[in-house]
Amino acid sequence: MRYVIDSRYYRGSVVTVFSDDAHNDSEPGETLEMLQQRCKNPHLTAVTPERLAFLQRRYRRSLQEPFREIGREEYYRLYNAMPPLRSVRDERFFAGEAYMDDLHLFCFRLAGRYFAAVRSIHLSDRELEDQIEALREELDYRPALIVGEKFSGSYGCYNRTARYRPYGFGMPERHSFIMHLRSHTGSEREDRAGRRELAGLLRQLRRNCFRYVFFYGKDEDPLRFFDWLRRNDYTLEVHGTLFRFYPESGYADFHGNVCEYSAAFHYRIYSRELFQNIIDQLRTVKRHQAWLRR
Repeated sequence: MRYVIDSRYYRGSVVTVFSDDAHNDSEPGETLEMLQQRCKNPHLTAVTPERLAFLQRRYRRSLQEPFREIGREEYYRLYNAMPPLRSVRDERFFAGEAYMDDLHLFCFRLAGRYFAAVRSIHLSDRELEDQIEALREELDYRPALIVGEKFSGSYGCYNRTARYRPYGFGMPERHSFIMHLRSHTGSEREDRAGRRELAGLLRQLRRNCFRYVFFYGKDEDPLRFFDWLRRNDYTLEVHGTLFRFYPESGYADFHGNVCEYSAAFHYRIYSRELFQNIIDQLRTVKRHQAWLRR
């Protein structure tokens, strides 16, 4: 038994099945090479049931994103669209429509706000409560703003000198870096632009529970960015590597572009849960290596 998939990504389904390991069940006598030619897709490949089971587990993880906030109207729309499959007390429920097998959208109210994420209906009340409590801790997280010492450095293309001050959040002995605030550039407009950038990043961090910051790209939310890629069947363009790791500064930079649509992007990821979900999301989209870092 072999299952045919596109080797570039996996989104929970197969192209066809080869019950005898060599021929297409849907087109008698058709081999993998013939299927590739007919579909004009040289990336089609046949995988074993064991490999498919592994891909399926990874795809399930990609669906189970961190909780995200939804509006009150969306919460009640989901509640009323279909009878909830399972209610879990205190305005918590699993929506009736399945994403995949036992995975449904789990919705709940917390601190006067509404949240949702795909979860297994087989999770116990205790397991769901633990996840909600973890989110409550994220919402209550108010780290200190850490301001470092100023230093001088070059700026711009004309060997100008500016002053830089590092900003981060956390505790003085262990904190996560955000950015260097640039000042004394010789231009009040550019100094103001630096202050506005820092203020914008701090607002982002407070909105998303200090999970990440967005510098530029198609969408501020990295998971919505992946939704957009899949919806349009776009290809991630990798420039050297998608990630740069800075463990001593508490983050990983996620950056690249899109082949079919000019959409360079740059996110700074602080949350381990979000980082792991991004890794799983990467397996659901096509990727093209523009060049390799040596």
